[in-house]
Amino acid sequence: MAIGTSKVGLLGGGIPAGSQTFNASGTFSAPVGLRTVSIVGRGGTGNAGNPGNSGNNPGKGGGAGGSGGRGGVCCVSGPGGPGGVGAAPSVPAGGTAGGNGGTGGTNNSGGNAANPGATGNSGTSGNPGSSGNAGSASTAICRTFPGGAAGNAGSGGAGGSGGSGGGGGGGNYMSGSACTPFYNFANGGSGGNFGGAGGRNSNPSYTWGGGGAGQCNPGIGGRPCVVSPNPTGGNPGGGNGWVASGCPARCNVTRAGGGGAGSQQGGGGGGGGGRGGTASSGGAGNPGSAANPTTFNGVSVTPGGSYPVSVASGGQVVISWNAQ
Repeated sequence: MAIGTSKVGLLGGGIPAGSQTFNASGTFSAPVGLRTVSIVGRGGTGNAGNPGNSGNNPGKGGGAGGSGGRGGVCCVSGPGGPGGVGAAPSVPAGGTAGGNGGTGGTNNSGGNAANPGATGNSGTSGNPGSSGNAGSASTAICRTFPGGAAGNAGSGGAGGSGGSGGGGGGGNYMSGSACTPFYNFANGGSGGNFGGAGGRNSNPSYTWGGGGAGQCNPGIGGRPCVVSPNPTGGNPGGGNGWVASGCPARCNVTRAGGGGAGSQQGGGGGGGGGRGGTASSGGAGNPGSAANPTTFNGVSVTPGGSYPVSVASGGQVVISWNAQ
């Protein structure tokens, strides 16, 4: 017996008008004398698209700024020494190169500020998801009723943003008499996002750059006038702040920034590089569409014949006929 409901109206003729609705698969048995029918049907709803993948990599850390140039040597009117060199990329942490040091100034004239470190590279985007499948078709009496369209795939997530570069240290200069020179203060460069700021100079000694930021912790600011066997400047983030070391073992990750820049005598230390941002999640896929009904009129049937009706999940088939 067919699954569905039947309606019959006595509108004249040998076979009265009627219809049968199938919400699930079954069998249509044509009444004796019935020769043509109309069929309206639809398949199942399309599947939703699959979500996109997250961004593949976090952003790289930013480089540290260079240190500022020192002033001219006492009683010498020529240019002072060069500024400190910016941080090299930390390997394998991936921080970008630091900025160059500023040039030195003449006697009683300040050295130039150094360049900031470069911004880290962004991580790569994730791949989009795959599209969903179209809804399954329904069939009846050699006719096919398509399912709904598949949902579009979700977009891939954006890669993490690159860490900001540390600021360059300020230029310093020496003044005073020929025999009692002193260095005026020079500010250290600002740190990148979570990177340590560079040390401020206060006498003719080294000042240390700020440590770069790591995933585990931020960099610590550089220190001026450090006199010890192993001065380190800013740490323990993406790297120490003296000569741009790499990431410590516990923070050896791609989000760590480059180490802080070491400074030349007299100039302010460069700021440490910032850490890269976290990648974004992938977008969700769109839902699938419901199937649109398809109509076939004047379909021939054999009087008294039986016909299988296949109804997809969520679909429907309605077979109707006029009085004949």
